Amino acid sequence: MTSTTEPLSGAARRYLRELETALATAPAPLRAEIVGDIESELSGLDEAQSSVRIAALGDPRAIAADAVAENRTAPELLPVSRTYPTLTAIVLTVGWYLVPVVGWIAGLVMIGIGDRWSAATRRNAILASVGGAVLAVLALLVFRATELWLPGLIAFGVIPLLVNIFVGSSLRSHWGEVERRP
Repeated sequence: MTSTTEPLSGAARRYLRELETALATAPAPLRAEIVGDIESELSGLDEAQSSVRIAALGDPRAIAADAVAENRTAPELLPVSRTYPTLTAIVLTVGWYLVPVVGWIAGLVMIGIGDRWSAATRRNAILASVGGAVLAVLALLVFRATELWLPGLIAFGVIPLLVNIFVGSSLRSHWGEVERRP
């Protein structure tokens, strides 16, 4: 229980002791927050005012039960694994070369179903990857009938690699932006 500079009445001290006992199973930070909040509400009140405020607050066991139940339904903040975004980046980048079109599309689908990226992150990643593919195909088509066919072929091989490396890096850094809902 935190101590305030204003005195607590006897009723307030008893109520806070009962509340702390009722909150014994709650996590320490939650217990400290609740007790501190209620203590600040009761500080400076005389016996009669404290009794009125305590009656309005209700049974300390009910407060504790509600707080513990609410805390159990709160989503746990677990460390966010980087496995899925890493695998997505690999499929997106390597899929372009190992299984042309199909492998790359599988990477795009993985981006689309990634539930821990925001909608904007997914959209931007897909658009960037598709844009890189379109640019690579255009370079190949524009330069194929000229003496510069070799630079067009190189651009076709390198542009998707570079774009998808950057997209994969961005996806990894933005993973976990959106928490899963239970």
